[in-house]
Amino acid sequence: MHVVQGVTGSGKTIVYFHAIKKILERSKQCLILLPEIGLISQFEKKFTEFFGFNPAVWHSGITPRKRKIIWSGVASGLIKVVIGARSSLFLPFKKIGLIVIDEEHDQSFKQDEGVIYNARDMAIARANFENIPINLVTSVPSIETYANVKKNKYSISRLIKRYKNDD
Repeated sequence: MHVVQGVTGSGKTIVYFHAIKKILERSKQCLILLPEIGLISQFEKKFTEFFGFNPAVWHSGITPRKRKIIWSGVASGLIKVVIGARSSLFLPFKKIGLIVIDEEHDQSFKQDEGVIYNARDMAIARANFENIPINLVTSVPSIETYANVKKNKYSISRLIKRYKNDD
């Protein structure tokens, strides 16, 4: 478990994009969990600009046809990256190599209707089970994450300055 902590604009996303790039070079799959569906389209654009391809997008608003396509693409290993909300954690990844939880502190990762669970905690459990790395990305760590850093259960990288773009 690794925590990437930094102020807004410090380059946290670029840090984990480089981690994803290394995983993709090893022909593995990646899952990026975002707390809100509303954040996905802007994030998808940033992802596509960096990587040059579109990731699969998974959330409650996608059509049943698209769900079926993504489900089978993930299961077969053809889909390499999924950006999604809580439920994307349950996709049948064939060769998952990295999970990223962006805004890990966000309370929206808690599902409190139907089956009650915390997607952040489930992602940590899945990463443990799959024996793969997980990046918990945040400006202010959750209490649980902070406690695990203090106990040296999680490593941490802190980005303390805003990233300056010299273009």
